[in-house]
Amino acid sequence: MAKPLGHRSTALEALQGADLTGKLAVVTGGNSGIGVETVKALAHAGADVMLCSRSVEAGDRVAAELQAGGVKGKIRVKQLDLADLASVKAMGAELAASLPRLDLLILNAGVMACPKGTTKQGFETQIGTNHFGHFYLTQLLLPKMKAQGAPARVVVVSSSAHTMVKGIPLDDINFEHRKYGAWSSYGQSKLANVLFAKELARRLGEEGSPVKAFCLHPGVIKTNLQRHMGFSAFLLNTFAGPFMKTVPQGAATSVYSATAPELEQRSGAYLADCKVAAASKAGQDAELAKAFWTKSEEMLAAALAQAGL
Repeated sequence: MAKPLGHRSTALEALQGADLTGKLAVVTGGNSGIGVETVKALAHAGADVMLCSRSVEAGDRVAAELQAGGVKGKIRVKQLDLADLASVKAMGAELAASLPRLDLLILNAGVMACPKGTTKQGFETQIGTNHFGHFYLTQLLLPKMKAQGAPARVVVVSSSAHTMVKGIPLDDINFEHRKYGAWSSYGQSKLANVLFAKELARRLGEEGSPVKAFCLHPGVIKTNLQRHMGFSAFLLNTFAGPFMKTVPQGAATSVYSATAPELEQRSGAYLADCKVAAASKAGQDAELAKAFWTKSEEMLAAALAQAGL
């Protein structure tokens, strides 16, 4: 009998013996951190995986190492820069046209606590990368997932950092009229992830679609996401070190969200430590989720139009 899943479970353990042979997955940010372990686990279970990476060279290196390690599924690398909608459009359109099917869309990539900046099309860097890039990619790939008429899942990697903010000011998402804070911006982008998954699940359910959506907190993990944290990273690693997860443990909830059959009736759930958890009050606000979705559509359409995309 398999041991219960929890805080220290690894991505391979989270598979619970799942056979993903014949399934196709897309994983953003699959070239580093928990993205690598997510790709590894899915391919280990037999899924063919599209590893999306801003650097093709880095993605190729990871894919070669995993394939040499004996995973069953095939891993292919696609270039994707979530901070550039042109890149998102190019890859999304290509995959939508070429993939025979798409069973799992794992929105894993992200940036954390970085200095103030903007994406190629002018979104504040963190929400532009962590939310808008993924929001657009999902728009491009979701029709493929729906058309199959078979169960499929969208998994959004969020963070408990979404609890750091009490909401999202829809009139100033890009910090144009309020003081920028690296952490408040990150928290906002992670709340955006929660609200996006919640509203996506509601819309899919209303349509009667077999596609489900989930979001999750992977845990506190030492990865290269911390590169902008400086002394804060030192303090985190010093005092939270014993409680931090390894990278394989950090990917467990992503894999669980993507594969666990017991979640099939829990679309829209927020998960942590391989179980359903409670998002913040703002993260559970259905009206905010609807309003944020509408605002995201408006802002994305305007950015695409201005860029001639």
